[in-house]
Amino acid sequence: MATSRFEHRTSAPLALLLPDLDCGGRSYWQDHWAETRIDCRTVDLGHARIPDRNACVSRLDHALRGIDAPLILVGHGLGALTIAAWAGLMSSEDEGAIAGALLIGPSDPAAEGADPRLQSFAPLPSAIFSFPALVVASDDDPAISPERCFSLARQWGAGFARFGTCGHFGPQDGLGWWPEGEELLDRFIDLAEPGHAPALRGIDHIALGVAGAPRGASPPLFRP
Repeated sequence: MATSRFEHRTSAPLALLLPDLDCGGRSYWQDHWAETRIDCRTVDLGHARIPDRNACVSRLDHALRGIDAPLILVGHGLGALTIAAWAGLMSSEDEGAIAGALLIGPSDPAAEGADPRLQSFAPLPSAIFSFPALVVASDDDPAISPERCFSLARQWGAGFARFGTCGHFGPQDGLGWWPEGEELLDRFIDLAEPGHAPALRGIDHIALGVAGAPRGASPPLFRP
């Protein structure tokens, strides 16, 4: 049986950041992470006006090629949908290169009042991911409710965390560099270090002490 980079890796983990629509500039936490951390790299999804699911998935797939390191995918909004679409289309062998994924505020393209630019991403995939993942919700996200995020987490076999009132996790929501999210990323990266891969399967405890502070009083984490 062929082995994957996930099984035989020696390099330090690398986080690939997939942005949402209409996010950019120094007030966006993904841009800050990419500018200040050597272990973060932004994936250009190429969405000038209306994103296309197949094009976004192809760009993500291309970004994964040739990287000999355990990978953490961090998708926000459109980026989270791209990760889910990629996971639903790719083979388990391809997914084996992924040590874990954070899906932050995944928009719901089928919801009433959804952004029409996300229409090509509907319906969302229903297959369980072959890699550990955590769906992160905000109590006051206008793009998706915490209940729908929790449903998606169950659908994808992922963990679920609530970060209080963070809006849609965009620049307009005042998160700045979003240190709580960066702490969550650091926990993922620590557990993705060589020799620690199995620990990411016990994803329940990763967000404890990070999610829910101090912006909201919701329970921090649920495991579907």
